[in-house]
Amino acid sequence: MNQEFQMSPKLKKWRKWMETIHDEIRGLLRDTSMFWEIQAIIIENPRTQWPSIFSRYLGRIYLSYALSGLRRQMKPHKDSISFVGLLDEIAKNPEELSSNYYCSHRSESEAPQQLDRVGLDYQQVIKAEFEQYADASGEHVCPQMVKDDLDKLKKAAKACEDFADKRIVHQDNRDPKGDPTFDQLDNCIKLLDQTYVKYHLLFYAEGMNTLMPTRQFGSAKGLIIMGEDFDDELRDFKEYM
Repeated sequence: MNQEFQMSPKLKKWRKWMETIHDEIRGLLRDTSMFWEIQAIIIENPRTQWPSIFSRYLGRIYLSYALSGLRRQMKPHKDSISFVGLLDEIAKNPEELSSNYYCSHRSESEAPQQLDRVGLDYQQVIKAEFEQYADASGEHVCPQMVKDDLDKLKKAAKACEDFADKRIVHQDNRDPKGDPTFDQLDNCIKLLDQTYVKYHLLFYAEGMNTLMPTRQFGSAKGLIIMGEDFDDELRDFKEYM
């Protein structure tokens, strides 16, 4: 990042928030994927009936965990970090996410060689990237765009948030407006991921498709070590053998 650009205290705070939000959403995506993989194993097991007691139990655990995580990001609170709270602050202070800030994250050394051949100015290309998300002046992020993103998130999470408030966080006497389906919950998490990716670009001038971790074959190599006595008899269980 260009050292000449001086970030304001507010912008520094937002960047710290982004780190926390990044980890939270990544955890939700990872655990959602794991939940459905385990459910598939249960369904394919010929010794279990669908829906089994275990699958229903696992579903309740996943629902409680995922709804709690989703609620943290979708329901702003003055004493906690949330993605909705961050977007609300950006909408009120759009000048913090400026074209100058965005351009400061790039250096001339990153310019593609093709630009030199066609006579394009790299700074113009960077500014054009930012202008897709800027207001009419092109100087800072468009507050209306941020408000629209906020509305989409709140609308998608409405049923999930109401259920989480009345059944997960509190045991409310009032019935929730409706029980969220797994599809609704998964779609909310996906939208959260897609929206984060958009603002990750604005904060770091780095593109990404998703926060979902990519697992590679052999990535656990060396992490799991079997003891030499792995196949030995367990003396404590000898009387049961």
